[in-house]
Amino acid sequence: RNCTSFFYTFAENNVRMSLVKIVIPLYKETLSAQEKQALANNVNILSAYPITFLKPEGTDVSVVTSGYPQAEVLEVSAEWLGRKRGIAGYNEMMMSKEFYDMFSDYEYILICQTDVWIFRDELMRWCERGYDIVAAPWPTRPRYRHFPLKQLFSLRKAICPNSKSVQRQEKCGKVGNGGLSLRRIASFQAACLRYSDEIEHFMRIKENEDIFWAFVPEDFNYPSEKAALEFSFDSKPALCYRLNGKRLPMGCHGYMHKSRLEFWRRFIDC
Repeated sequence: RNCTSFFYTFAENNVRMSLVKIVIPLYKETLSAQEKQALANNVNILSAYPITFLKPEGTDVSVVTSGYPQAEVLEVSAEWLGRKRGIAGYNEMMMSKEFYDMFSDYEYILICQTDVWIFRDELMRWCERGYDIVAAPWPTRPRYRHFPLKQLFSLRKAICPNSKSVQRQEKCGKVGNGGLSLRRIASFQAACLRYSDEIEHFMRIKENEDIFWAFVPEDFNYPSEKAALEFSFDSKPALCYRLNGKRLPMGCHGYMHKSRLEFWRRFIDC
């Protein structure tokens, strides 16, 4: 019985090590106290998986990474990550096939930014569901589903069909917030090629990469808003909590934002 148990544990660990990698982008040399707390929590809970820290070339992040000798440190262009181009560089990186090529040995990566808090490890279960992307949804307030707001939003879209940016109401129910997101490598590699013109457009109008991944790929297998709420909350966490049956998700993103701290202090010592 002990030998059988050992075999299954060994086999499960091998699957974890080859199925999904945790990717943690570091933008700067040091972290805030809250970020350090979150990083320690997340690495501890996700310790069964390989972890990679991303850092901008020429930036010394050893103060952060030295505490996690089990993790790999991968250097990327300062045009992609860091202070040089800020969010524009990050958006370009996350819509570049070359970025996903770096992780082609894995089926999935979990983007886990430093303002993420993981509550429990359900990562294998999410990988097994076969989605191309899993992330926090932009939650739909119940009143947006009914007259007159539903009709008003439809009318606005009809009047302004060529609006350059995605309107707030259009995001409702969409799945895609990028701060904590599970991404299937092969699907993202193919989409970067298939939708290269659309990527150029998004870069030109300076729209965020997670909006692109939530709206553009027509062939992606997305979870429903209801299912995605079990994975992560981002904006409007109190609403997400109610819509999720007053249950916490696997993790959350952006909990340090001043508009969300009051809610998250009930569950996180922050």
